Amino acid sequence: MSDVASKPVALVTGAAQGIGEGISRALGEAGYTVVLADLDGDLVAGAAAGLHASGYDATGVRLDVTKAGDWSAAIALIEQRWGCLDVLVNNAGISSRGTIETTDEALWDLTLGVNLKGAWLGIKAALPLLRRRKGTIINIGSTRATRPMPGLFPYVISKAGLWGLTRQVANECLLEGITCNMVAPGWVDTANERKIQARYGRPDFPAGIRNLTTPEDIGATVVFLGSKPGRKINGDIIYVDSGLHVADDAGMVHLPDRVRPPFEQRIDES
Repeated sequence: MSDVASKPVALVTGAAQGIGEGISRALGEAGYTVVLADLDGDLVAGAAAGLHASGYDATGVRLDVTKAGDWSAAIALIEQRWGCLDVLVNNAGISSRGTIETTDEALWDLTLGVNLKGAWLGIKAALPLLRRRKGTIINIGSTRATRPMPGLFPYVISKAGLWGLTRQVANECLLEGITCNMVAPGWVDTANERKIQARYGRPDFPAGIRNLTTPEDIGATVVFLGSKPGRKINGDIIYVDSGLHVADDAGMVHLPDRVRPPFEQRIDES
């Protein structure tokens, strides 16, 4: 196409379900044309169809974020159809478990490949389009980027690296008017998170956990960062975790081996 799209255009990775789908829906509600990308092509096509049925302008594409060629194809599609990209959301990620010793090279490579390399490849591929309307990059990180937790070795390292990537990109792109920030969720109530908790002996999740973040909360934060006032924020981390990063409990974390008084009692005693 010869002219850039009049509506803002957003690309969201890992968008077939969970947080990514919530972000995509929030952007659709805010008036964006949304390109949902995911490794599962059939699932992301269904998610895009669901948004389209709700009246939003949405398209689904298959994308393996660890493959530079997949990124090139996705960006070429966006350039051909809309001619610009206003928001890139690097949401695709995996929540790997392991310690220093139990993490093998395969798990390390997979986790950093998806969670860190994938974001870098996406930013590199999207920069030419982002420059056209001085767009913004939003990386979806984690509280664990700055507050480690035992048993999450590869995941913590990948998200800490994503935080470093965020700041570096913000620095390098500062004079071009392109911003880059990281949204750091805490415990998010998604179907996959429930499966993970059950797998590791917490089948009652999220029972007993308070102040859970929702995909809609993350979506609203992404929409804000793409707005005019949100564009004044750059190279920063936005915690959307109900205070998890300052308390590592905040009345919400299931810690079966720690004896603590009920949340209400702690509030009464404060």
